[in-house]
Parts: sequence; C-alpha cells; structure tokens
Amino acid sequence: MIAGERERIRVELGDERSYDVVIGRGAIDELAALDARTVVVLYDVAVEALAQQVLTAFGSRVLFVRGLVGGEEVKTWELAGELYDWLAEAHVDRDTVLIAIGGGTVTDLAGFVAATFLRGLRWCAVPTTLLAAVDAAVGGKTAINLNAGKNLVGVFHHPSLVAIEPAAFATLDPRDVAAGLGEALKTALVADPELFDFFERNMTRALAADPDVLSTIVAHCVAAKAIVVAGDERERDEGGAGGRAILNFGHTVGHALEKTCGYGALRHGEAIVLGMRAALALSRERGLPPAVASRIDALVHAIPAPRPDAAPAAIIAATASDKKRKAGKVRFILIRDIAQPYIVDDVTEDAVRAALTAIL
Repeated sequence: MIAGERERIRVELGDERSYDVVIGRGAIDELAALDARTVVVLYDVAVEALAQQVLTAFGSRVLFVRGLVGGEEVKTWELAGELYDWLAEAHVDRDTVLIAIGGGTVTDLAGFVAATFLRGLRWCAVPTTLLAAVDAAVGGKTAINLNAGKNLVGVFHHPSLVAIEPAAFATLDPRDVAAGLGEALKTALVADPELFDFFERNMTRALAADPDVLSTIVAHCVAAKAIVVAGDERERDEGGAGGRAILNFGHTVGHALEKTCGYGALRHGEAIVLGMRAALALSRERGLPPAVASRIDALVHAIPAPRPDAAPAAIIAATASDKKRKAGKVRFILIRDIAQPYIVDDVTEDAVRAALTAIL
C-alpha cells in the first residue's frame, strides 16, 4: 500500500449486501456519501476527536450520540438493552444508519444491536484499533458475551461500509499494537504467505507501530479475509476445506484463556498469540516440518503476551463451550505449512495439556 493513498477492497457477498472497506487517510470522508436520512453514532470515548469529525460531517442528520468505554465488559445483554431503549427514544427508523467508532468490542456490540433493532438497521464501522481493523470490523460477525463464554449470542450482519484511518493507530499503547499484530499474524499463517514473508522482514517496525508497515498489514488482512468470507460467509464450510473456520487458528485455546483468566485480563490478540503457540505445538506433533515450525515460532514469540494466570484443567474445561465444536467434539485449527490450515476434532486432553506447556 502506497503511503498517503486510499485503498478500496470489496467484500463480495453476491448480492446488494456487498460492501467496501476503505483504508487510508481521509477514509471517514466516505461516510458522508452514505444514503442516510439520519444517523446515530456509538463511539469509544478514547477516540472522541475522530468521532467529532464524523459528527461534523453529518451535521443535522445526527439523531443521537452515545459514548462508552470500550472493552469486553460492554458486550452484555444489559448494555445492548440500554442501547435498544436509546434507539427507541431517538425515534430511529429503518432509514437510520448506526455508525460505530472504536475497537472490536464497540463494533461487535454496535453491529449486534443494529442487526436486531427493528429487525435490522444498516450500520457502518470505523475501527480505531489495529485488532479491529485487521479482523473484528470486517466479515459481518457481531456478538455479545455470556457468562458461559465469549460471543455466544450473535448474528451475521455485514456493515454497509468500513472506513479505516491508520492515523488512529498512533494513539494505541504497545500492548494494543501487539494484540492487533497477533490477529494479523494469524491471517498470514492461514491465508496469506506473502504477508507472512512481510512479517519476517518487518516485525520490529510493526511492533514499533510504523504507520506504513501497519497500513500494509491491514490491507493484506482485509483482502485475505474478504476472499475467505466470500467463499464461506456463515462459516458452514460446505466445501469441506475448512472455509471461514480457518480464521479461528489459535482461537480454541485463546477464547478459553480469556474466559478462565477473566475478560479484560488479556487483550483478545494476546490470548490469540498464546493460543497460536499452543496450536503450533499441536501442529508440530502432527507433522508440521521443523524448518517451517521454527520460522513460525520466531514470529509468534516476537509478539509479547503475558503469561496467563490459569490452570491447565480450567483452560481445557473452557474449550468445551467453543463455538466451533461439532457433534459434541471440540475442533482445533492446525497448519501443515504456511497458508495450509486444516481442522481436527480428535485432539486428546493429554495433547492439549502438553501443548499448554508452551504458554504456561
């Protein structure tokens, strides 16, 4: 991606729900061209300046504005209910567009509320964290959490537009940058060997939040995810090749870690880095070539992640609520090589326990 230029990537869904992801300086200017009689804005208070730009662009078309503090704790029935009441009091109708500005938890919640209020409002995402830009805001997955697990109540509801302003990443602290890079590396491992090579050459610059490097990474991740989503929008994998589920590499253990450590103790991307280390150990046991494993190991350990405060037995128990399970079996995404993922459902508890030594 050339510095200073906008890149437009189309997420093709085969019908009028297809949409653009615009990346680059001034991407939010695209919002003003929306065919929206009125808008409501939900934003993370950490990016109030960017939210103000959006509000200025829409002027009198803004019906209502709500700021909140992002984090997994916002993805609850209670807050969703408050937002439903908020939308009703603002006399929102189906010509209104909901605009979500913030990280992945804000876009997850906003998309879920948009999908379910009045049986569906249009919505747009302005992801302001690296993690949201490379993953959460693209693909139409929206959800809230339950005590039993993460993202267990949700719906597929694609945005009408995603506008990514890389300048927003300049305000992120190093942990948030690293967390976003964890999800980006996952995409490279399962779907983009060119991005993997880019990581090998540029990991130090990426961790230092070099804007050109991060813009390139975001563009790669969006393009790769758009292809995967177009082929298996609702994660049904009817072709038998893994489909959209491959994007959950590292997530079986990662989500279990988030649950057992308590939501918020780990950034989502940190949990995925740890989950990828465990998945790499399982992949090695099933024949991942040592030379490839060493290259991957170097990158997944280059991204810092705290040691989780969780017992192996609790982590293993938490995998039982994983959304990817089928016929009562927990599924793991593993890899044979770079961009050659596969799914297994016969991983034993002993194998998982041994893999957890890579992170505990």
